Amino acid sequence: HQNFSAGNNENSIEAHIGINGEANLDFLNIPLTIPEMTLPYTSLTTPQVKDFSLWEKTGLKDFLKTTKQSFDLSVKAQYKKNKDKHIIPTPFYAKDFQVLSTPNDIFIPAMGNITYDFSFKSGIITLNTNVGLYNQSDIVAYFLTSSSSVTDALQYKLEGTSSLTRKRGLKLATALSLSNKFVEGNHDSTISLTKKNMEASVTTSAEVQIPILRMKFKQELNGNTKSKPTVSSSIELMYDLNSTATGTINHKLNLESLTSYFYIESSTKGDIKGSVLSIEYSGTIASEASTYLNSKSTRSSVKLQGASKVDGIWN
Repeated sequence: HQNFSAGNNENSIEAHIGINGEANLDFLNIPLTIPEMTLPYTSLTTPQVKDFSLWEKTGLKDFLKTTKQSFDLSVKAQYKKNKDKHIIPTPFYAKDFQVLSTPNDIFIPAMGNITYDFSFKSGIITLNTNVGLYNQSDIVAYFLTSSSSVTDALQYKLEGTSSLTRKRGLKLATALSLSNKFVEGNHDSTISLTKKNMEASVTTSAEVQIPILRMKFKQELNGNTKSKPTVSSSIELMYDLNSTATGTINHKLNLESLTSYFYIESSTKGDIKGSVLSIEYSGTIASEASTYLNSKSTRSSVKLQGASKVDGIWN
């Protein structure tokens, strides 16, 4: 069953589509037979698979309960009209290039608000998506998509916003977030522009947790031109490969620049430890580097340190 509707009036334009029905998955009950095969250019042979049921053997029977699956689909889009208008003058000129008159100006409607909504529901999973673009005192874009399911791995939420502010210059701010059983992440960034200064900051973080790996990551980037152009960056990483190897990595970078000089410095530190076949090992590394440059001289320095240890073999 499906339905469709659309409308257009002085306030908005909108359209809606709805579909609901039933999907027949009986074909998953048909037993499959795959003969023995020899892989090309090798002597390896795959075993024969006989009377294999996707419905029974893959767990779909316990997961879906029945091969008759109902679903509902809905899509809605809407545009809310803006009463404001942009005016474009249309003067007429004579041969002596003097304005003779200004008849009817051209009026262009300002951008309105746009929204989009999507939803899908079934016995397995429910999906929802909402998107919006709003033209108010600030221009704001927004989206949200999420799912819910009896299986944790299929559940997620992804959300983002972005806004453009036009007061006292321009400022663009963006935020993103993701959450799932295995992955979580966040991103925030801001860029500001004024007549006297430009400033930017970016922060990104992520966390991964799967059976063989746990990891945390964070990055920060900042820059501005207030007194002098400067940029700073930092990266942090922590990881654990199922206790076989664990470690951290840290990196920092600073940069300054003027017409008279240029300066950059960076540092990196890392460590690792773990065990393989009951043999424990560990290691560390650290490095520092800097460079200063002007019209009269150049100075540079580099420092590197490292150490490692394997029980019963070397220190």
